[in-house]
Amino acid sequence: MRLVLVSICCFFWSYGLLAQEQDELQSLSIKELMNIPLDRDNHRDVDRISQPDNNKISEVTEHFGIIAPISMFPVYSAEIIAAADLATQYVNENGGVNGRRLVVLRADDVENTDVSAQLAEKLVDDYRTSAIIGPATSNSVEDVLRKVTIPKRIPLITQAASAVELTKISDKQLFWRMVANNDRQVELIHEFLTKTKRHKKIFMIAGRDLYSEELLARLQSRMTSSEDTWLKHMSLSHLVYLDGMNLKEEIERIQSLGATAIVITLPTAQMNAILRKVQLHWKGELPMILAADTVKPKYIRDANLGKITQCIFTYVASPTALDPALSEPIKALLNRDSAGFDAAYVYDAIILLAMSKTIEEEYKIPFKQAMNSLASNGFPITYRDFAKIKTLYKKHKNFSYSGFSGRIQFDSLGENVAAKMTLYPIADDEENRLPCSLPQGN
Repeated sequence: MRLVLVSICCFFWSYGLLAQEQDELQSLSIKELMNIPLDRDNHRDVDRISQPDNNKISEVTEHFGIIAPISMFPVYSAEIIAAADLATQYVNENGGVNGRRLVVLRADDVENTDVSAQLAEKLVDDYRTSAIIGPATSNSVEDVLRKVTIPKRIPLITQAASAVELTKISDKQLFWRMVANNDRQVELIHEFLTKTKRHKKIFMIAGRDLYSEELLARLQSRMTSSEDTWLKHMSLSHLVYLDGMNLKEEIERIQSLGATAIVITLPTAQMNAILRKVQLHWKGELPMILAADTVKPKYIRDANLGKITQCIFTYVASPTALDPALSEPIKALLNRDSAGFDAAYVYDAIILLAMSKTIEEEYKIPFKQAMNSLASNGFPITYRDFAKIKTLYKKHKNFSYSGFSGRIQFDSLGENVAAKMTLYPIADDEENRLPCSLPQGN
């Protein structure tokens, strides 16, 4: 009953939005309502916190927690947890956190915002967790910040959430992000679509989450500043099971508007489904598609979507490959041929948190001061300097940290101003890429 009431509320909100802007596909409210699984909340009461089999907690261990969508996206989660375990192993082999063995607990939030905050609170209150890595989505990070880490003054580093709103919420509290924020993503998207590829009619299939809404508003602002370009959009709830929706009318409408490029910011669970819908209902040459960093490139490649793959580009706030010094141990642990770049962010985040905790306790300084001193401009260090960080801090005070994810430099808001962004095609074979829709006049 609660889910039905929430869905009805969403329907009326969407209807109001349509009344305001009749010229855009703002909402698919009735279809969304009919395609929300009714058993979605059955997992909420399950205890989803576990610990490594070979590194158990005790009364004298130091605890961090990593919140990941383990049961929803097991491959992605396994990779970042493997990286967390490798970083933990390195810390413990080099003295631990001021002599205390570090344990990184795993919390499965099923990529569900409410569950993320519940688990964060349990990690802190029941497991004495002193720092949190994750969650992966902006909505979940927002909820964890508001309900747990800010009021309890617990450091949080997210490896993936990019909404600018998060730094406003944290207000210079104990929050840091490893990836480039949405402002920098919008710059990349706008430059690529309008300058490099010269598209003038762009459509956005957006989610109703914080990340999508923020990206949409900022991209719209950029597009409307130019007289000969436009950006129209429709929004879809993350609750919707897209495989059960037809979407033929909507896709045909997008094509009839003359759109030559589509930006998709839906979450991972919906990305491949919407790509299949576009391929099924689009007539003639497919549009160029820009898939958001809500989904990892390998996820699209592994789906075997067919010819539409040749028209998809993705933008990620990272390089495309891991350093073999990290990827090879992860491959050995998981018996898999590849690992995503978020593993590098997680590894570096744990090293930085452990270093900061060590310095904080040794020199009686605020945790934020310790973290910002490590990822600043100063004496160059890497994860290999963990064992001697107390001695180095006494001598240098400020450092330039470089890890498996590259240079990390935090500003006062917790933004990693050194984070790299890359935009590249999903299809590996560029020479044989199929022709996609081009801007008019090309």
